[in-house]
Amino acid sequence: MASSSKPFLGLLLSITCLMQLLMAAAADPPPERPCEKKSDREMRYMFSQWMAKYAKQYSCPEEEEKRYQVWKDNTDFIGGFASQTEISSGVGAFAPQTITDSFVGMNRFGDLNSDEFVQQFTGFNSTGFRAPLPTPIPPQHSWLPCCVDWRSTGAVTGVKFQGSCASCWAFAAAAAIEGLHRIKTGELVSLSEQVMVDCDTGSNGCGGGRSDTALGLLASRGGVTSEERYPYTGVRGGCDVGKLLSGHSASVSGFAAVPPNDERQLALAVARQPVTVYIDASAPKFQFYKGGVYRGPCAAGRVNHAVTIVGYCENIGGDKYWIAKNSWSSDWGDQGYVYLAKDVWWPQGTCGLATSPFYPTA
Repeated sequence: MASSSKPFLGLLLSITCLMQLLMAAAADPPPERPCEKKSDREMRYMFSQWMAKYAKQYSCPEEEEKRYQVWKDNTDFIGGFASQTEISSGVGAFAPQTITDSFVGMNRFGDLNSDEFVQQFTGFNSTGFRAPLPTPIPPQHSWLPCCVDWRSTGAVTGVKFQGSCASCWAFAAAAAIEGLHRIKTGELVSLSEQVMVDCDTGSNGCGGGRSDTALGLLASRGGVTSEERYPYTGVRGGCDVGKLLSGHSASVSGFAAVPPNDERQLALAVARQPVTVYIDASAPKFQFYKGGVYRGPCAAGRVNHAVTIVGYCENIGGDKYWIAKNSWSSDWGDQGYVYLAKDVWWPQGTCGLATSPFYPTA
């Protein structure tokens, strides 16, 4: 009899233990899952690494937390494009290739929302803007090569960084003059953006400006001094008139406007030299552009940023794109460049690039 009761007692004990476990589970909340806590730790660690990479410092813990939340939102946005195929490195190496649609990645602008980014890092000021009369390229110069890249001929200086001064217009103008000077003389010189920021009264320094007024100013003075002689500070200072008037490292006699909304005329101009253009750079996808052919989104009928077109390519059976040098450092985009879709069906071009192109003359 005693031996037959042992299985029954064992079963009873098992049922009792099971009931106690169930009651305990019902009474206590479930513990946090280790993976959720780890994910938050990982995100904050990634943010700290990002801060260290770009030497980011914030005024107080509250501001740092605010920037962390913006950075996390931007990281989530970038993650939405993770499935896109990245391009090969050939484009950045100046080799014409068929490349894919654009993709995005984290960069130094990760702690800024779209409005903050546009306010701090664009800079085209349309106030009072009236484009000069265009200068069509003569018919005898109408032959176009399939690909042009002024970087490969040594006519483009390294990518620069405008900082949070809204001076893209000065950088676009300087890059166009640097290219022309190299083509004319064989000498590549990094030219001063600061002289335009300080001295161009038709613009507003770090409050925004226009490449055409900057080119007009330098043409009226006969040229522009070097970056070495008049270095960039990222803030508007008093104009050094002596350096504006003399000691020029590159001559400028005037500037011309490409006929607007005509990508063929723009290509004819770019085949001869780098050209400044105005574009819309307000989309988050543009803020975090990392490579590929950018096709949009863009704001219709609005431009807010200046870049320099330093080439284009029309691959047979592949993508057509403009090569635009930006002034947001080589960390942004494809080594500092953006490839904008060429010969689109709307006349203004991708992000309005064909609306108001200009090039210097010497």
